[in-house]
Amino acid sequence: MHKPITLLLLIFAFYTSFSQVSITKEPSWIINEAHDPNAIAPENGLYGGAHVLLYTEQVHVDREEAYIKNVAKAVEYSGIQNISSVVADYDPSYQELRFHRIDVIRNGETINRLNQNDIQTARRETNAESYIYDGSISAFVNIPDVRIGDIVVYSYSVKGFNPIQKNKFSTSFVLNSTQPIDRISAHVFTKKPLHYKMLNSDMVADLKVNGGINHYKWAQENVPALLMEEQTPAWYIQNETVLVTQYDSWDQVIDWGENIFTFNEPLNQELKQTISKIETNNKNEGERIKAALSFVQNEVRYLAISSGIGGYKPNPPNKVMEQRFGDCKDKSVLFATMLNHMGIEAYPTLVNTTLKQELPNLTPSSKIFDHCIVKVVDKNGSTLWYDPTLTDQGGTYANTYMPDYRYGLVLDQNMSDLDTITDFRSNMIETFSTFTLEKGGVGADLEVRTHYYEGEADFMRSVFRNNSKDLIQQELMSYYSDNYGKVSTLAPPTIEDDTLKNEFLLLERYHLDSIWSPSMENTNNMNLSIYPTGLISNLSMPTQLQRLTPYALSFPFVRKEHIKVKLAEPLRVQPENVTINSDYFYYDFTSKYNASEKIIDLDYYFKHQEDHVPVSGFDTYYKDMVKLDQNIGYLIYTSKNNGITSSSYSFGYSMGTLLGIGIIIAIPLGLIALVIILIVRYNKKKAANAS
Repeated sequence: MHKPITLLLLIFAFYTSFSQVSITKEPSWIINEAHDPNAIAPENGLYGGAHVLLYTEQVHVDREEAYIKNVAKAVEYSGIQNISSVVADYDPSYQELRFHRIDVIRNGETINRLNQNDIQTARRETNAESYIYDGSISAFVNIPDVRIGDIVVYSYSVKGFNPIQKNKFSTSFVLNSTQPIDRISAHVFTKKPLHYKMLNSDMVADLKVNGGINHYKWAQENVPALLMEEQTPAWYIQNETVLVTQYDSWDQVIDWGENIFTFNEPLNQELKQTISKIETNNKNEGERIKAALSFVQNEVRYLAISSGIGGYKPNPPNKVMEQRFGDCKDKSVLFATMLNHMGIEAYPTLVNTTLKQELPNLTPSSKIFDHCIVKVVDKNGSTLWYDPTLTDQGGTYANTYMPDYRYGLVLDQNMSDLDTITDFRSNMIETFSTFTLEKGGVGADLEVRTHYYEGEADFMRSVFRNNSKDLIQQELMSYYSDNYGKVSTLAPPTIEDDTLKNEFLLLERYHLDSIWSPSMENTNNMNLSIYPTGLISNLSMPTQLQRLTPYALSFPFVRKEHIKVKLAEPLRVQPENVTINSDYFYYDFTSKYNASEKIIDLDYYFKHQEDHVPVSGFDTYYKDMVKLDQNIGYLIYTSKNNGITSSSYSFGYSMGTLLGIGIIIAIPLGLIALVIILIVRYNKKKAANAS
């Protein structure tokens, strides 16, 4: 019976969604924007072989309608592909999609290509691999017979605003793109006045009032393409953007959030029993906080079904407890509810996992958040932050790792603005590597002990809990084989997991058949190159030396590497020390030689001071990175005739050789494939599209 019923439901859903797509005349309230068919495409700067002649986006707030019109010309063959399809998204739970025109203009003649039978619909669900289902529908039309020189014109409108917004409108418009645009505009029609803010532009809205309707307009012509730069921070907004809102302040958004996040129903029996068990088994407040967090993180699975109002309003704690799954909002409300019933102060908190420090510069809006966490205030008045969507987190209640979200909107009536999310974790990885060289310059035994702390420990714990040790061992072996040739394992990799301290240890032991390579400068010498692979894996040399945007750095980020080389023969070595105290990173390298034991000790320390390099500091940062690149490697060379008798010295690979290929050197290629799904889940859970 289940399959026929499911099939009927799917058929019903298809016809319901399709019935919400229609062909109508263009709305009477819009401003008819004209394009210039003779606009000359720029010689340099076309993207995708098409020239955008017109793009306009218009919203009538009181009618709850949004209208889009796009006009583009195929200049190259690649442009035909780019302009030959129309895709429009809508949420069938509260919206209707109306196509108005799809025309091909060829040699001044207009050919109508809009036909109801050509409109196809499909569920988007672009984040299904992260267990996020938003219920959106994509309607798309493939336009036949488009040729070079053709102009494609299409327009459509979407009717319906999400009722959860409580008649408070907010949105944003982007006024440039990575491709040149001949004319672009944005319009808002509304009875209620708006607040707006321009980003990366000094444009002022053209405001007219007609019949009690405020008409806001932003428009520009001959808009050049925006050049995107490498390693630009995700939070940095490059586009010319206008933010629009009817909220006067953040405390109004807090009121909105409190209203939809508050549930007054009594707790069901199962939830009360779970809370009681936590209180009985954990005598102090900190242990109870951690036990409740662990329950919500690990026993309530993550799943986001967020169409319609579900994209903003959480499910009641009782329902989440019964179904044992929920999105970030559901899990946060459940966690806060459990703590509140134990007399512990806790509040759901809305964050944006991408915008971070840019958030205070934006206009108040309920749509700007993409994730939900929890703020807890313990009996001592200390503020603590928790992300209930993460799993396998170690540590005590006082040192549980929190990702770097920077700012959050705490749904607490006593708050009136964004709150600062403080976190002092370093996310350190410390590696101890010991090479025991064989006589005759052949191979070596290698022991590697890697200590992971805080968030890094949480991540590695997930890797080992979700994958077999045999598979992990196989992939680790492949890595060492790729870098050192023939490799055999001396013992299976072992782990030690101290969840209380949140420290994770991985121990590996191998025999490397040959780690020497012929010298390119002197054929009588053999070289052994030593480098801090864990550090190199996270560093790269910038390739764009003239920047208009900040340069992103991993943060928080601390790496310590201790490399011990046990020689088979004595060696002449001079101790060295290199320190680079940059505004953006601190680096320290020390080499020592114990002649009596024939041991070289190499110690590396690296820490990022900031999460980005501003444009004004980039030249200095680059010079410091060049200095680092010249001092990060260590070379031992041996004469074929006399054994290891020559001196050792520090050296730097050329730019793009050491730092450029660091990610290949440091991380087992197979292990990347092994953990890629976990990485996606780890990051996208934090950025769950559910707030």
